[in-house]
Formats: sequence, structure tokens, C-alpha cells
Amino acid sequence: MNGITKRTNETFNQDKNLQDEGGNAIKTPYAIGLMVLFFLAIFLWEFPFSKTINKEIPAIVSIADTPYPYDRSEDSEESMTTYTNKPTVIHVQGKISRKLFRKPEFDTQIKVDGFNWTTDGRHSMNGPILSERKDDLNTGGVIYDYETRYSSSDPFEYVKSAMIFFDDDFEQILLSSTTEIWMGEKEPRELLIIGSAANDEEAEQVLRSVREIYPEWNIRTEL
Repeated sequence: MNGITKRTNETFNQDKNLQDEGGNAIKTPYAIGLMVLFFLAIFLWEFPFSKTINKEIPAIVSIADTPYPYDRSEDSEESMTTYTNKPTVIHVQGKISRKLFRKPEFDTQIKVDGFNWTTDGRHSMNGPILSERKDDLNTGGVIYDYETRYSSSDPFEYVKSAMIFFDDDFEQILLSSTTEIWMGEKEPRELLIIGSAANDEEAEQVLRSVREIYPEWNIRTEL
């Protein structure tokens, strides 16, 4: 009787060991799979998906014919300010990086034909530095620093800047500054560089799109 009981217990223990081994064998792949998914999630969260950009964007330079200030109200005589418009090309080169579910980061150089200081090698651009993003349209600023080694006086005297509105692919771009900053005039006039636009009508469409999203900036919509 004791022999039968002993053999029964041994059989039970063997069956239990087999069940435990089978359970562990099943749990191990799940544990490995969860670890792989965990590290994959961290990788995807932190990886900066990036792409290079090298674009030549047709644009319109629009400069007010009279100095500031301007009154945008419809019943003001100053609302009849006229503008001189001419075609140009905006060159955008660099890299766009974007982490999952976060704002893109831009490491680009923006140069504009007709403004030689953007291409003379003496200025280095920082930005665009983003301040806000609405409806996939970014806004912020660009700063063109003047390299100290090229100046015997205060290099800040030569710093250029502009406000910028643009989408992630630079299909739409608006640079807003003054002739004092970009052209060295003593009496500042409004200066806009609008792309992508091959003519005044397309430029006005870009201006309307920007103003619709950012009405608080009171961007003009006519050239």
C-alpha cells in the first residue's frame, strides 16, 4: 500500500513539474515580447524622424512706398498705402526633425535672392525659433547674426531679423520685417516676403491664409 502511495505521489509531482515547466515556457516569450515592445516604444518616442529639405520657392517681395506708421482701418486715408512688388526666390536648406506627437524642429538656412547679406557668408541664421503653432502653421522668428570676425565695430549693429509664418514643408512662407532692418534705411517701411507665389494674386492668397489663422497679427491681405 505504501509503495502504491509513493508511486502515486511521484507521478503527481512529475505531472506538477511538467505543468510548471510548460507554464514557464509559455510565460517566457510573453515577457520577452513585452520587453521588446517597451524598448521599441522608448526608441520610437525619442527617435527624431528627420528629412532634409532643399527648396527654391518662388516668392513676391512687397515693400510699402511710405514709412511707418500705417493705419489699417478701412475708413482711413492711410489705408490706401501703396506697395512696390517684385518677384524673388526663397532658398530653404537644412533638416526637419520630428519626434512622435511633438512639434517639429527646424535646422534650416533661409536665403532670399536680392538680399545679398543672406548669402555673403558673413551672417549665420538661427531658427526658425518657434513661438506658436496653429492649424499646422508655425510662427516665430529668424535671426541672422553677424560674425564678429568680420566687424571692427559692434556686430549687433548688423544683426538682421524677421517674423516668420510657415508650414512644415515650406509650401507657405511669410517673412515680415522692415526696410530699416533688411535694407539699412533710416525711415522704416513695411517689408514682406511671400511664398510660394509666382504673382501678386497667389501672394495675396498666402496672406489671407496666414491672417485667417493668426488674425491677432493683423497681416495685410492686399498688395
